[in-house]
Amino acid sequence: MIRKLFLSLIALVIAAFAAEAQTPQKGLKAGYVATVSSGEVAPEQMDNFKQLAKKLAAAVAEEPGTLVYEFSVQPDGKTVDLLEIYQSSEAFVAHVKHMRDVFGQQAGQVRKPGNITVFGSPNAEMKEIIARRNPVYETYIDGFYR
Repeated sequence: MIRKLFLSLIALVIAAFAAEAQTPQKGLKAGYVATVSSGEVAPEQMDNFKQLAKKLAAAVAEEPGTLVYEFSVQPDGKTVDLLEIYQSSEAFVAHVKHMRDVFGQQAGQVRKPGNITVFGSPNAEMKEIIARRNPVYETYIDGFYR
């Protein structure tokens, strides 16, 4: 009986290791991409921008490949940051196309784009889209994503 229990336990451990080995890596190593970008909003446009940001976030929430899309404002009251995380570069590209279709240049009228930092491994099309923003590409070292 003890031997049978021991063999069952070993079988469970082996199954757990096998399942772990087959589980795809998550996070930026698995193809996710993230950006942190900033832009400046004139004080007299901040209320308009906040209303637009809510509309943008609601529209982006429909995109299956967009994992995080959050605006925040810095203490200076005019610099607005945007944190974005996507399942892939293709999801980022689909997001940009979706935003252009729905909002056109509306966001650019109240928020002057600033710098953008990119995490992960963007594909050529993503790089082309953000090239005009003089992106900074971070190099992955190690970490995890939950």
